[in-house]
Amino acid sequence: MFDEGLIVSNSSPLIWLAKIGRLTLLKDLFGEVVIPRRVYVETALERKFADSVLIEEAMKEGWIRVSEEEVSNAQILAEVSGVHLGEAEAILLARKLGVELIADEREASVIAQMFGVRPIGTIAVLLLALAKGRLTISEFKECLDRLMAFGFWLSIDVYNKALEEARSIAKDK
Repeated sequence: MFDEGLIVSNSSPLIWLAKIGRLTLLKDLFGEVVIPRRVYVETALERKFADSVLIEEAMKEGWIRVSEEEVSNAQILAEVSGVHLGEAEAILLARKLGVELIADEREASVIAQMFGVRPIGTIAVLLLALAKGRLTISEFKECLDRLMAFGFWLSIDVYNKALEEARSIAKDK
C-alpha cells in the first residue's frame, strides 16, 4: 500500500488524528512525517489547543519534522488551483521528496494526483492501521465515531463504505 519510512502531511490529518488520540499511528505506520513550514504554522504555531500540543510534542520527539526544503511556487499553485497555501506547500514538498501525501480535502487530493503525488486520507490511514494490526475493528469504528463527534464530515455512504472495508480487512487477517 504505502511505503514505510517517510510521508508528507497536510494540516487536517494531523489535527484530526491528534483530536482522537491516534496521532502516533503515523509514527507506527510511516516512521517519519515531514511537514512544510505553513503546515507547522497551521497546526502548532498559530493554534493553542490540545491537538496542537500533541503535534508539538511529536515534533520534539523528532518523528514529525518541519522540512528545511524550500517549496517554491506554492503561492501560485494555491491561487491557480484554489487549495490552501498549506496544502499547496504539502503537495509540492511531497512531489519534491518523491513520497506520498496525507490530505483529506478532495481538491488537494486531485491536485496532488495531477502532480504525480499519491494521496491518502485520514480514513485510509485508519484502514492501514487496521490492516497492519495497529487497530482492532472495534477501535477503528470508535475512531470513525470520534472523528464525526469532533466535526469530521463523513457522509453516511462513506461511513458505511469505510466500515465495510474495515470488516473485509479484519476478516482477511
